Amino acid sequence: MSSIARKNKLRAAFKCAKQGIAPAQAIAVSAAREIQATKAATTETMEVLLQAMALVVQLDYGKLNAKDKRLDVLAELLYKRSIQVKTRKMDEAENETCQRFASAVMEIWEAKEKKSNGKA
Repeated sequence: MSSIARKNKLRAAFKCAKQGIAPAQAIAVSAAREIQATKAATTETMEVLLQAMALVVQLDYGKLNAKDKRLDVLAELLYKRSIQVKTRKMDEAENETCQRFASAVMEIWEAKEKKSNGKA
């Protein structure tokens, strides 16, 4: 262990002792905070992607016809629609599309989960 690592470890132990908590407890609290932040970011990203997919399928489907460029066009359109979702620049019909798609996805996924959990 290098002298810098020992100093940092000693400094952290001293801080924990000063606050009256064990170093392991401080690490657990920090890890829990990081996990919560990661979960929140993941949930937000999933919501944006689901809404962007709904908009692309509903409004931009015709642009995906060219087989040789389909994936590139899809990636570009998903990016464009995700920006639209994040900035909340959607009209009432687009909001309705996103809600219907999210409901359908959740309904189907829940049914599939129940079915697969029943088999196990």
